[in-house]
Amino acid sequence: MIIEKPELLAPAGGMEQLTAAVENGADAVYLGGPLFNARINAQNFTEEEIKQAIDYAHIRDVKVYVTLNILLTDQELLPALQYAARLYNMGVDGLIVQDLGLIDLLREHLPQLPLHLSTQGSIYNLSGVRKAKSLGVSRVVLARELSLSEIRRITEASICDIEVFVHGALCMCYSGQCQMSRMLGGGERSGNRGLCAQPCRLPYRDEKGKVSYALSPKDLCTIDRLGELIEAGIKSLKIEGRMKSAEYVAAVTGIYRKYLDQYFQQGYTDVSQEDRRILMQIFNRGGFTGGYLDGRPQKRFLSGRLPKHQGIYIGQVIRRVSKNRLIDVRLDELLEMGDGIEIRSDSLTGNVVTYLEHRGGSIWRIGDIKGSVKEGDQIYKITDLELMKQLRKTFEEGGPGGSKHRKTVPVSMKLEAAAGKRPKLTIQDGTQEIMVLADAPAEKAQHRPLSAEAAEKQLRKTGGTPFHVERVDLHLEEGCSMPLSVLNHLRRKGLNALQEKKQVRRHAEIPERIPQMSASMENRMAFYFYDWRKFEEWDFQSVLNALEIETARAYVPLRYFMDADPRRSSIEVVPYILNISKGLLDKYIEQHLDEIADRVKSCGIAAGNLGWIDEFTQRGVTVYGDYGLNIYNNRATLALQKEKVVPICRSHELHERAFGPIPLMIMEHLPEAKTLKDRKNQLYKIVYNPEGDKAMLVPHHRQPDWETLKILLKNTWQEARIYIP
Repeated sequence: MIIEKPELLAPAGGMEQLTAAVENGADAVYLGGPLFNARINAQNFTEEEIKQAIDYAHIRDVKVYVTLNILLTDQELLPALQYAARLYNMGVDGLIVQDLGLIDLLREHLPQLPLHLSTQGSIYNLSGVRKAKSLGVSRVVLARELSLSEIRRITEASICDIEVFVHGALCMCYSGQCQMSRMLGGGERSGNRGLCAQPCRLPYRDEKGKVSYALSPKDLCTIDRLGELIEAGIKSLKIEGRMKSAEYVAAVTGIYRKYLDQYFQQGYTDVSQEDRRILMQIFNRGGFTGGYLDGRPQKRFLSGRLPKHQGIYIGQVIRRVSKNRLIDVRLDELLEMGDGIEIRSDSLTGNVVTYLEHRGGSIWRIGDIKGSVKEGDQIYKITDLELMKQLRKTFEEGGPGGSKHRKTVPVSMKLEAAAGKRPKLTIQDGTQEIMVLADAPAEKAQHRPLSAEAAEKQLRKTGGTPFHVERVDLHLEEGCSMPLSVLNHLRRKGLNALQEKKQVRRHAEIPERIPQMSASMENRMAFYFYDWRKFEEWDFQSVLNALEIETARAYVPLRYFMDADPRRSSIEVVPYILNISKGLLDKYIEQHLDEIADRVKSCGIAAGNLGWIDEFTQRGVTVYGDYGLNIYNNRATLALQKEKVVPICRSHELHERAFGPIPLMIMEHLPEAKTLKDRKNQLYKIVYNPEGDKAMLVPHHRQPDWETLKILLKNTWQEARIYIP
C-alpha cells in the first residue's frame, strides 16, 4: 500500500505567524480575515494582507485556507458571499466554513471554491462525512473526540479529504455544540459567533465545595503518534493556535515537519528529548494529552490546578534574602537572565529574571521576585529567552521582502545558447514552466568561450529569492560566448516571471445581491426530555389545560422510544438522536437501522447532526432538524428542506424560544462532579445520555410560568420548547 504524505497545516494569527509557519515547513496555513471568523480577537489579516499572504505562500508552494467559520445572520450572508468571492479572486485555496446556509450559497455562486467543513460542524461518523460531501464540502475537519480506530474507519471509506487536529488546545465540549460561553457572556460572547470567552478555563466548585478547573483539558500533542496518523490515511494534520505567538508557530511547525519527514525517510520516528522539551517549554497546560486517540483518557485529560501555560519545573525556593526582592533557589535546570519564571505555592509569584548570581553547586540567587514565597515552593520556567531568540531566527528575515529564506522551492534550469541566436533559459518548478530570451544573440568567442562551469555557477546564484536550483541542463554550442551579466539578467528575469506565474488570480463576479428568502417553522409547544422517567411522570393533560392548547409534542431519547413505545393520546411523541451519537448510540442505530426506520415512519425522528439524516430520509422517514444543526438563518432552513429535512428548532445561539436547562456542553469526557458552580454561584448539573457515554452540562434553571408560555405561543414562529432534565 502506498502511503501518501499528509499536509502539515499550521495556524497564522498574523503575518509574522504566517512567515514562521512557512519558513518552518508548513505545507498549508489557515488564517482569519477581518470578517466572520471564529478567532475574531486574534491579530488577523486585512484583506490586503490576505492577498499578500496568499502570494507569499503560493510562491513557496504553500496553500492558504481562510476561516469563514461562524454562524451568520440573514443580513450577513450577502457580505459573507461577497467576501468569499474576493478571497476566491485573490487565489485562496479553500474556505473553512460552518454555517449550512453559507455552504448552500457558496455552492450556488462559487462552485469552484473548495469548502472545508469546520470542526464546529460536529462531524464524527461516516454518515456525517457522506452528508457533508453531498452538500458540496471537499474536506471535513473531524471532531477532536475521535479515537484512532474511529478515524481509520472514516478515512478507509475514501469519501473526501479528512483533516484532524494533532497539536494544541482542546475544547471540553464538542465544537459547535457549546453554549456555555454565550450564557456566561450574557449572549455577547458566543463561540459559534467568534467570541469564545473560554469558559473551559474558569474555576468551578463541585458539590463538596472543592474548587478546580474541572472543564480545562490539557493541550493535545501527538508527536509520538505521527506514524499511526499517517498510516490512517489522514489528508491534513492540523496544528491549533491562531491566538499563539510566532515563536510558538515556529517551534511546533518545525518539530512536526521534522518528524513527518523522518517517518517517510526511515519508516519510523524517534523523537528526541530536546524536541519534547521545546514543545513543553513553548506551551503546555500541565503536560500534554493524546486526546481521545486511545479512547477516553479521564483524569489524564485535565490540566490540573492551572488552566494556562505551566512551563517546565526547574527547582525549589530555599529562602528569601532579608526583605529585598532576591531569593536563593536550588536549580535542577539551567536558568538565564531574561527567562520568565513562576513560583507556585498558595499563590503564584512570577517575573522575568533580572538578577542571577551563582552561590555554589546547584544554589543560585535570583531576582527581581515580588510577592510571597517560602521554602520549598516549586519554580517553573515559563519562558526561555534563548529558545525564543533561536526560534525567531528561523523566520524573522524570511518574510515578504526578506532576503534570507529557509523555505525555498526547487527548480530546474535549462540554458540553450548558440552563436547568432538569442540565448533561451527555461525554468521549471514541477508545476510551472517559464521560458525567457536574452535581449541580444550570443556571439562566436573571440578569445574565451563560455564554459559550462561558469554558466552553471551564475545560474545557481539564487540567493535572496525563494528558489534553489536542483538541476542545470546546458546546451551550449561549442565556441559561443556571452557576458556573464546576460546570464544574471536571464536568471533574474526568469525567476521573477516564475514568481508572477505562481501568483493565482481569478475573476469571479462579485454578487451585488441575493434573493431575500423567508422560511417558516411550525408553531407548537414542545417538551424535550433527557430522562424517560420524567416523561412517564409528566401530567400532559394538566399542562395542555394550563396553556389552553389541544396538543403538544414531546421529544424522547430514541432508545427509550424503541424499548417502551411511549405513545400518548394527548400528545405527539417523537424520538430524537442526540446531537452527538458517537459510541453506543451509533452502534445501536447501525445494528437496528431498518427496525428503527419501520417503527418511526409514523412519527418521524429528530436529528441534531448531519449524521443519519440520509439513512432515514432514504427509508421514507420524516427527519426533523433539531437545534444541534445550528440553523441560524433562513438560507440554512431552506438548505435543509432541500435535503428533505423538516427544521423544527433554530440554533440555541438565538436563545429565543428555549427554556429550562438547555444543553450548554456535550462532552466525551465524563466529569466526576455531579454539579458545578461558577464564580457567580450559578449552578450547573451534569446529566447523561441514556447510554451513559456522553455527559451534558446544563444550567439549574426554573421553568417559565404558564402565562409567559401562553404569550410566547401566540407570537413565536417556531417551537416554544422546554427542556426537562
